[in-house]
Amino acid sequence: MEDDARMGLLWTLIGVVVVLIVVLTIVDIVRRHLGAGATTAWILIVIIVPIIGSIIYWAMRKDSPDEVDQAYAVEAERRAQAQRRP
Repeated sequence: MEDDARMGLLWTLIGVVVVLIVVLTIVDIVRRHLGAGATTAWILIVIIVPIIGSIIYWAMRKDSPDEVDQAYAVEAERRAQAQRRP
């Protein structure tokens, strides 16, 4: 009986993680404005095969120009701080 409760908890946690990953992926897809066809296709892929679709999306996702600029600014600031240290 105790093993059933543990397995139930495990599957519940796995289900919550999968739902969280899918929701975060769909939110990112919608926010990126990929165009109607690409957005629809990615959302369908993520809904039909949730884990595989999400992994493929995040692996193929390219940074937006704003994300690249932000990463560049952070790196420049980090280097400037490193040069100021004795």
